[in-house]
Amino acid sequence: MRKTLYIDAGNSSMKVAAHDGDEWELIATFSYDRSGLAENLRELCREYSNVAVASVKRSWQPSHFEELLDRDISGITRWDIPSGRIRYRSVESFGIDRFLGCLGAWSLSGTAVIVSDAGTACTIDIMDRDGVFRGGVIMPGIYAMEKALVSGTDGLFQVGSKLPAEWPPQSTETALQAGLSGSYLAAWEMHVRRHRELYPDARLWVTGGDSAFLKQHASFDMHTHSFLVFEGMRKWFSMIP
Repeated sequence: MRKTLYIDAGNSSMKVAAHDGDEWELIATFSYDRSGLAENLRELCREYSNVAVASVKRSWQPSHFEELLDRDISGITRWDIPSGRIRYRSVESFGIDRFLGCLGAWSLSGTAVIVSDAGTACTIDIMDRDGVFRGGVIMPGIYAMEKALVSGTDGLFQVGSKLPAEWPPQSTETALQAGLSGSYLAAWEMHVRRHRELYPDARLWVTGGDSAFLKQHASFDMHTHSFLVFEGMRKWFSMIP
């Protein structure tokens, strides 16, 4: 039987992964409204001796997984983080994925890190060289910005994550691309720059669906990693006696 199955219950989807000792494998990605989700999870978990869960969804906390899967699991919540490992005043509304993404990058770097999870919501956070989470930024991702703009106006349409080649933009499509992706990129770089002023030697890591866009267009050197939250989970459970 395989050792550990990792479940990251994010805002928009649930990702399931395993680590074979050398690299990560994405086993499945589920939407929360998927038919037969519980049965699919139970079937996957039967192959593993341990199941580790981290969730930002209030309705999918570790206790819910235990009830759903009818087995003990290893869970991590915001309340499990020792006070000495986090500097954040509103822990009650803190997303555990932010801490775990930073912990994963920190474990790979061994130094201070700036970590951006560029998903539906884009976070840009700091963990210092001692592994203490220092806070960060939450901003809308490109898709969230686009959805809000298109749904609130008449005649506009989706254009995705892309910067126009022309300037000034001379079509509605390129105007939207510049206004959405360009504004997102400018705001993202401003926040990273402010973090760098405090931690100039921090390594920059990016994960999430828009990481390729940032890698292509941002002016900063960065590492990209699709499994940073899972890396953080693996590091967390290795630290527990």
